[in-house]
Amino acid sequence: MRKPPLPDPAAAPSEDGFVELDDDSYAPPADLDGDGPPRPRVPAPGASRPPGRSRVTLIAGAGVVLLIGAALLAYRAHHRHQALQAGMQRAEELIRLDTAAGYREAADLLEPLAALDPLEAASLRAYALAALHVDYRDDGAGAQAEALLVEPGRAAEVPRWASLASGMLALSRRSLGDATAASAAAQGSPFADALQARIALAAGSLAAAADAAQAAAADRALPAGLALHGDTARRARGDAATARAAYAAALTASPTHPRAAYGLAKLALAGDAPAADAVKALERLTADAAGTPAPERARAALHLAALRIRAGDRAAAAAALDGAGLAPGARDWAGRAAEVEARARGPYRAVAGAPPSVSSACDDDPAVVAAVLPPEPRPEPPPRPAPVRKATAAKAAAKAGTRKTATPAKKPASRTAAKRTSRTAR
Repeated sequence: MRKPPLPDPAAAPSEDGFVELDDDSYAPPADLDGDGPPRPRVPAPGASRPPGRSRVTLIAGAGVVLLIGAALLAYRAHHRHQALQAGMQRAEELIRLDTAAGYREAADLLEPLAALDPLEAASLRAYALAALHVDYRDDGAGAQAEALLVEPGRAAEVPRWASLASGMLALSRRSLGDATAASAAAQGSPFADALQARIALAAGSLAAAADAAQAAAADRALPAGLALHGDTARRARGDAATARAAYAAALTASPTHPRAAYGLAKLALAGDAPAADAVKALERLTADAAGTPAPERARAALHLAALRIRAGDRAAAAAALDGAGLAPGARDWAGRAAEVEARARGPYRAVAGAPPSVSSACDDDPAVVAAVLPPEPRPEPPPRPAPVRKATAAKAAAKAGTRKTATPAKKPASRTAAKRTSRTAR
């Protein structure tokens, strides 16, 4: 901006004291006379912006936000679906083991998933808890299963696992009719066939149990069905070969399966399977303190002790029973029962009167033998001595020869002959 020229000091002031300036003494600034750069315009108060560009910008921004949100929701739903599927698949693998440890791990795995899926995942968790209640006497698990089944039971289509869980709980109450109806609702599953076999065993119908167990055993990766098939083949048909193969397959799929280990021991006690195979399975079960409950381990120790008594190793038999940690009364019963099992011959028969600490729902052969030791067999009498002969063969022969050569003595004449002789002489 140009500065105005200073007045000439020599110029004389006017009368009133002011100096007169000419027209060129002051020049306006460049930004006022149009020579400077243009200044931005400030909209007047109340003036509106151009509507087109602002609206498009807002719509575009909102669309981007919506797209990002939809993508996040879709990813979250996909991730949740994948997590549900993976968790349920793993839980079913654990449930297939048909062991206490498998059911517990499956129930723990499904606990957060049941909150995400109150139908399918909750039903599967209810089945795991129901099995813990029925087979391993976990009352708390049974109550949790009942609570989980409320919402699936109200669904338009009840999930299959919910029907199976309801059937297991009904079996625990001995409500065999309700259990059968629930099993029929889950028809088409090998788990339903296994449940039906157990219902038939509880009802005492071995023939019906055999058919259902055979159907369940068609799934070679289902130890529950295989072990039940072994039980029915052994008890209903006396088919030791089929039973042994079924038990072995179940133990291959689930090495600490209680029913299969007990079944193999019963075959060995009946003389229908090698004792070594049964001992190995029972020892594995008794050593599984972390995964197998105490009553199932004590039941395995009972059969193991019987086999060791049969083999003549009473010290090992006592060690097996002592390792079960039984109370004195239960320990006394187990010792007598093991002795009874060891002395018995023929098909296996369960000993009656088992205390709860030596009882298992996985060993459900009917108890028909008292835990009373049979009397010791009487020793065989010594053989009778051979009779002593009075004369040897040589003496007998000599006597026989003497009798032949000896001249018989003359008999005295009779009175009649003497009379005849005297008459002739006359």
